[in-house]
Amino acid sequence: MNAPPPEQSGRGLRRWLSSLQAKLTIASLVISLVPTSIAADLTVRLVTHVVNDDVQLFLRESSTMFLSSFRESQSEAVGLARFLYEQKRSPADPVIRADSAFLHLAQTLGYGVVVVSDRNQQILYSNYPVRHIDPLSPEVRNTLYALTLPDATQVITGGAFTYEAGDQTYQILVGTWLDENFIENLQSITTLDLRLYYRRPGGFKMIYSSRSDTASGTPLPPEVTAALESGRGDVYDPAAEEGGYRVLYQPLRDDRGSMIGVMSAGLKSSEMPSVWDLPVNILITVFVAGLTLTGIAGVFVSRRLSRPLRALATGVQSITAGDYAHRVDVTGRDEVAELANVFNHMAERLAHLQKLEVDLRRRDRLSAVGEVAVGIAHEVRNPLGTIKTSAELIRRRNGLAGADVKLLGYVIDEVRRIDGLIEEFLSFARPREAVLRPLPPIRVVARVADFCEPELSRHGVTLTVEDRIGDAAVEADEDHLYQACLNLVLNAVEAMEKGGRLTISLDRRDDDIAIAFADDGPGIPKEIEDKIFDPFFSTKQHGTGLGLAKVFSVMESHHGRVECSSPAGQGATFTLILPVSNRTLANAAHDSARR
Repeated sequence: MNAPPPEQSGRGLRRWLSSLQAKLTIASLVISLVPTSIAADLTVRLVTHVVNDDVQLFLRESSTMFLSSFRESQSEAVGLARFLYEQKRSPADPVIRADSAFLHLAQTLGYGVVVVSDRNQQILYSNYPVRHIDPLSPEVRNTLYALTLPDATQVITGGAFTYEAGDQTYQILVGTWLDENFIENLQSITTLDLRLYYRRPGGFKMIYSSRSDTASGTPLPPEVTAALESGRGDVYDPAAEEGGYRVLYQPLRDDRGSMIGVMSAGLKSSEMPSVWDLPVNILITVFVAGLTLTGIAGVFVSRRLSRPLRALATGVQSITAGDYAHRVDVTGRDEVAELANVFNHMAERLAHLQKLEVDLRRRDRLSAVGEVAVGIAHEVRNPLGTIKTSAELIRRRNGLAGADVKLLGYVIDEVRRIDGLIEEFLSFARPREAVLRPLPPIRVVARVADFCEPELSRHGVTLTVEDRIGDAAVEADEDHLYQACLNLVLNAVEAMEKGGRLTISLDRRDDDIAIAFADDGPGIPKEIEDKIFDPFFSTKQHGTGLGLAKVFSVMESHHGRVECSSPAGQGATFTLILPVSNRTLANAAHDSARR
């Protein structure tokens, strides 16, 4: 393959540089120089922000896992409480009491607190001197309970089982103290500093920590307390404990929304890499990568913009050439897509206007034909009648030669043919006014099929009628609709000189009835499709060109339309489209009887 000459390559480069795509690409590169430089400088800050976000997400998920352990303990505790109820229930004494065997079993499973109370939270039994039970945050599904003891208030995690005896409701609460021993059941999260703070006299104090070097009773930082009590969902401190930890604090609230506790999850800062230790070549890489990505994005955007603009230019050229069926593909929802939509709508309207113009021209021609036909009728019919009468009288004389008699017969036949042609012109130009009544179109189709049966058989044409409209009716003049259908059937028979198949189908299209006549003939050439409904236009040697024009006129008088479809080599289909009648056939018959 030979390379193009340098002159041609230079012209191609200059042409590309002058294109919209090149201008957009170069502009995007120039504009991106300063932002890319700033982006390289801000990369470290951005990474820091991302790391903080990831740490917050990790700590939040860790807190969720920590709280889920409470829910697991609740499920186990509820099972133990149910077991105690099933083993110790007695109709004589509704209050369940734990014996030493059950307490030993519970302690073996890690649960050492059993409290039985009534619906008023009055303590009926406890293996500890509990004076009051206070369920904590509903946000953790009441897996935490504050138990008031004689000398302090301590928190347990567990679950309660409710039962009824007589007309009273009782509750068995089984739990474990939330103290330093609880961490033994949370070995999966010992790499974190997990803490639980509870409101105590003097503020929120730590009641649980997964770190052994932290003393119980450590107060919650005042700034965290103030922020959470103001209504914030959580507080993230990236420099807690003098920068040693990154900690996320989440509040625990009661049914009234008051904060009764705080859950915190911390991660050592020393375990996080410092983004400021990134080598300089990474910053250079960011800068070069930014320019490269900008160039790629510029090429993509320029192509994205220039392609639909080129399609619009091609569409305008097609419309200018008269191709109103041309449409532009619409992609996206931006301004260019909106412009493409407007263009397609404009093309559709232009096609509609072109059709209206054709219809108006056809109506003008029909009006002119009507005037000509009336004039011909008055100027020609009387002389024709005289010629016919005179020829018949001469032919009846005796002594005429046989050749003369034959010639006079030709004259009489031609006069009759011309008179019939004039009658057809008059029928087309000044038709009888249509009388529209509800009519089942299948009745007209059946009438046409019966009438044309001998002609169909003689030409070897098989007729099939497909009725898919049921009892639907149209507003039509039966004789006019019959004449239109008859013309279409006879045209189809003449088109299929060697026989074939003619299908008449009746279908419902929303508020219209479509009567389609589909044949296996050679079809209609594309170049004459717009002329076939014009009066006096015919491709037949002896045709008058009024058959399809009459069909068009009948459809207009019925507030309908006729359509023609002729795919290459697949025959022709003429479709009569009529509006569905709003009146029933019974009402129409009644109105006719009254008249």
